[in-house]
Amino acid sequence: MSFVALFSYAIAASFTPGPNNLMALDGARRWGFRRMTAFVTGVSAGCFGVTLLACLLNLALYQWIPGVRIVMGVLGTGYMLWLARKIYTSTGSGNGKEIRLAYSLRAGFWLQFVNPKLLLYAITAVSTFVMPYAPSLLQLLGVSALLGVIALFSSGSWAAFGALFQPFLIRHERAFNLIMALLLVYSAIAVWL
Repeated sequence: MSFVALFSYAIAASFTPGPNNLMALDGARRWGFRRMTAFVTGVSAGCFGVTLLACLLNLALYQWIPGVRIVMGVLGTGYMLWLARKIYTSTGSGNGKEIRLAYSLRAGFWLQFVNPKLLLYAITAVSTFVMPYAPSLLQLLGVSALLGVIALFSSGSWAAFGALFQPFLIRHERAFNLIMALLLVYSAIAVWL
């Protein structure tokens, strides 16, 4: 297994805009970095879980990918479009319950299981960089942990960016919401391209 190739792929795929990173950026912009730590931790745990499932079920999924991809694509696209609508129509003044629900550890975790970018990323990473090299259970756990840690740093850095530029982003909230919503719509469309 080429660790450098896997690591390069993981960095490039993880730090690009996607539902996790856009949600972390938006949440930190609204409520600060500290309140986003649970969501970012959930993203990381969910990434670990999805990658581990991709490792353990890769051979079965390999045969079913067309069907799985279509179902996950529909679910993920619908979810991203719903998120885009929520971000665009948001006024930025959310109550405590909204924060707990939309940006909770649980929301970050479960988002990973309908996130088409992550699902395809995990399947690609496992099938390309792990399975061809007679992986052991220890390698599968190690790769899952590595991708989970990279997700932690990726979403965490987007959240830090949102918190760092919070005053600017709040001043230009409508334009920012529109851009974030359009990026999510683009992500949803990109699943099908």
